[in-house]
Amino acid sequence: MPIYTYKVKDREGNTYSGESKVESKDVLLDLFKKHNYTPVEILEKTFITDVSQISIFKKRVKTADLAQFCRQFSIMINAGISIAGALDVLKDQTTNDTLKDCLNDMYNNIQKGISLSSIMRSFPNIFPPILLSMVEAGEVSGQLDNVFTRMADHFEKEHKQNQKLKSSMTYPIIVLIVAVLVVVILVVKVIPTFGEALTGMNIELPPLTQIMLKISNFFTSYWYLVLFGLFALIFGINMMSKTDRGKIFIDGIVLKFPVISNVVKTVMTARLCRTLSTLLRSGVLMLESLIITRRVLNNSMLQAKMDQAVENVKQGRSLTLSITEMEYFPPLVVSMLKTGEEAGNLDETLEKAADFYEDQTGEQIEKMMTLIEPLIIIVLGGVVVFIVFSVLYPMLSVYQNIGSY
Repeated sequence: MPIYTYKVKDREGNTYSGESKVESKDVLLDLFKKHNYTPVEILEKTFITDVSQISIFKKRVKTADLAQFCRQFSIMINAGISIAGALDVLKDQTTNDTLKDCLNDMYNNIQKGISLSSIMRSFPNIFPPILLSMVEAGEVSGQLDNVFTRMADHFEKEHKQNQKLKSSMTYPIIVLIVAVLVVVILVVKVIPTFGEALTGMNIELPPLTQIMLKISNFFTSYWYLVLFGLFALIFGINMMSKTDRGKIFIDGIVLKFPVISNVVKTVMTARLCRTLSTLLRSGVLMLESLIITRRVLNNSMLQAKMDQAVENVKQGRSLTLSITEMEYFPPLVVSMLKTGEEAGNLDETLEKAADFYEDQTGEQIEKMMTLIEPLIIIVLGGVVVFIVFSVLYPMLSVYQNIGSY
C-alpha cells in the first residue's frame, strides 16, 4: 500500500501537512473532500524520495520490539480496552516505523471486522509463527490477554539470551579486528620498507624472508584482487546458505565445530523447550506445536530431524520416543519429557527444562569466550611474530657479520 505525503488547507486558510497510507491517491482526495480540505501538494513516497521504502533500509522489528508490543497489548486488553482501542494507542506510541505502519494497518483492518490472528498472518516478516499460532489459540479460548502475557515473557527471555551472546562476542571481535589490522599494516607498509633495505645490502636472503617479501609484494601490487576474492568468498557463502544443500553443509559444520557446537546445542535445546512449553500451555495442539517449534530451530540439520519427529508423532508414537530418535538433545531433556508425559504436566516440565538450559547457555558462552579470546591472541600473535622474525632475522645476521670484522 503506497504512502503519500501531503499539504492541505482548511476553509480558514490554515495549512496542515502529514502523511497517510491509503490504497490510492483518489482515496486520499476523497478523504480531503469529505473533511473540507483543499489539497496543496500530494507526493507518493518512493525509493527515490525516501530510501526507507527500499526493503533493505526498512527498520527491522526486533525481539525487544515484539516483547514490548505483547506486554503493552496484554496490559490494555486485561484492563478492558478493546482490541481496536489498544491498537490505536500502540500505533501512536511505537517508535519503530516498520511496526508503526503494521499496527496502523492492523487498526484499520480490525475495524472492518477481520479477526486479529488473520490480520497478523498478513505480516509474516514481522510476527513469528509462534506468536501467530498463540494468538489464534487465544481467540478460540478467550484468553487473549494471557496469551500476550506469555508471549511477552517468551520474547523478553529470548531478547536477554541474544543480548548475552552479543555482549560476550563484542570483545573477541574487537581483538580480532585490531589484530588483523596490525597484520595488514605490517604486510603492506612495514615489510616493503625492510625489503628495500635488505635488497640494497646485496645479501642472500633466507627462503622464509623471500616468501614473506613475495607475499607482501602480491598484496601491495594486487590488493584489488585480494578484495575481490574476499567479497567473492563472502558472496559465495551467502548464496550457498540460501540453498538447502548449502544450509545443511554449513549447519553441519557448526554442529561439529569444537566449543561452538556445545553452545549451539544448548541454545537450541532451550529454544525447543521454551517454545513447546509456551505453545502447549496456551492450548495449541501437540502436532501443530511441534511444527512451529521446528521453525524456531535455526539449524537445517535439526529441522530435518524434527521433521522425522513430527512424522513419528503423526503415526501415534510418543513425543519422548520421537525426540530420543533425533539423537541430538541431551539425556536430561529426554528424561524430563518422559516424566512430563507420564505425569500429564508436559508444559510445566518443559518450562523448567527451558529455565535450566537458558542458565546453561550463559555458562557455555562464558566457557567459549575463555577459550576463544586467548586462542585469537595466540594465533594472530604468532602470525605477527612470524612476519617480524622473517624480516629481522637477515638484518640481525648482517649486523653480526659486520661486528665480526
